[in-house]
Amino acid sequence: IRESFQVFSPRPYGVEREQALFLAAGEPNTLDPARWQGGADSVIGDLYSGLVKLTPDLQVIPDLAESWTVSPDGTVYTFHLRQGVTFHDGKPLTAADVKYSWERACDPATNSDTAETYLGDIVGVAEVVTGDETEIRGVKVIDDYTIEVTLDEAKAYFPYKLAYVTSWIVDSETIDEIEEAPNGTGPFKMIKHDEEELMILARNENYYRGFVSLEYVVYLIYQGPSIRLYEAGDIDLVYVDEELAERAEDPLDPLFGNLQTARELCTTYVIFDNTQPPFDELEVREAFAKAIDRDRYNDVVTDGQGVIANGLYPPGLPGYNQDVRGIPFDPDQARAALASSSYGGAEGLPEIVLTTQGEGGDLYPSDAILLQMWEEVLGVKVVVEQINYESYLDEIYAGNHGQIIPLGWCADYPDPENFADFLFHSGADQNLAGYSNPDLDVLLEEARSMADVGERLALYQEIEQIIIDELPVAFLAHSRPYYLITKPYVDGYRTSPIGASQLMNVSIDRDE
Repeated sequence: IRESFQVFSPRPYGVEREQALFLAAGEPNTLDPARWQGGADSVIGDLYSGLVKLTPDLQVIPDLAESWTVSPDGTVYTFHLRQGVTFHDGKPLTAADVKYSWERACDPATNSDTAETYLGDIVGVAEVVTGDETEIRGVKVIDDYTIEVTLDEAKAYFPYKLAYVTSWIVDSETIDEIEEAPNGTGPFKMIKHDEEELMILARNENYYRGFVSLEYVVYLIYQGPSIRLYEAGDIDLVYVDEELAERAEDPLDPLFGNLQTARELCTTYVIFDNTQPPFDELEVREAFAKAIDRDRYNDVVTDGQGVIANGLYPPGLPGYNQDVRGIPFDPDQARAALASSSYGGAEGLPEIVLTTQGEGGDLYPSDAILLQMWEEVLGVKVVVEQINYESYLDEIYAGNHGQIIPLGWCADYPDPENFADFLFHSGADQNLAGYSNPDLDVLLEEARSMADVGERLALYQEIEQIIIDELPVAFLAHSRPYYLITKPYVDGYRTSPIGASQLMNVSIDRDE
């Protein structure tokens, strides 16, 4: 009887545990790259790929394109595609698929919130986005493996934009099934998706960058707090705060594993709608900004672990200047600025509404401390309007908000243009402050095409100071450090300031 017993490896969800990476996840709103709004370090980066990709250390490297050249004036990019690349179903990839994918992303019917942002530098994209044209004039298929892209002007950061998910390549022949059966060129393919429960991906045996070590990736959807799942051995990596990080070093602790430090390129701020009274006056914006004690804000919101933001650019972003001249906390100057406004003080102000996420009246500590400081320093009681999480950004971008909006921005690619131009150019979709400075617009447009890196970053620092002084927003904090713990048998996973697809480089070695 004893000899008849056999030992089998566990097969959770029907996959071999030894060659499967288990991760916690939420249910994705879409599996369509054109409509994706998150980073590439998730299921979207497993299923799809683009002409270029971003490495964890923020370098742009060839992906579907094996190389590219740039014209002397910096406006024409010629991409040479890898030959022999196929979609998951075996269909060969050609340059026509690139053209199709970009035109589909820009088609108003696709309803992409990011197409114009990330492809808008290409000649003719604006006309496709508005529905006036169906083809992008600046995208030309030369042959099956060569595509030529013409920009409206030289922009050195353009390849970084192509590393974002919006421009990644989809299959025209299976596009109607993109949500149920996504057919990409990425290192993994979907084999099971039970909504609100799990997704199982299997390695793409024909992946063009070489052998993929992981046989499966399993995403557990909404199956409990990530820390508890990690402690129970149900997932293989988890992000934690500093207070939990030291537990990773104790072999007897359930959080034991390999520890890495991470920090996102993010800045938190509070927006003053410059188009709505009273924040159409600089003196009022100055009063509210100088009433904010950032040290106190940091203590309340991050237990003193955050990085106080004096300016727009976060540490680690090219152009970051630790000596930038921020707006000081000064109650006397705050009250004086409000008194010098046309409102003459707190009594003359109209009702001021802060629009934030939430429901039921419970406020985030970050919102509550701002309200408290404005009331203490200025004698202004700000009214709170809450919008549920699912609808919040849609309502904000539709203009359905009060005069104050707490928000933040994280880099999609490591360039100051992604902050300054995206958020504060008069024509930017993300310019929720309604801020307009024609002189600043000229500088922003000049910085886009400057070839000299040193001069360009110096100009972005000048731009940053103008934004700080004119106060379309008040900067609050940059991302606090956090920590990644991976199981000891997981090799090759690296933290990154910007989400980068990298599971094709990860392996499991249980013999360590």
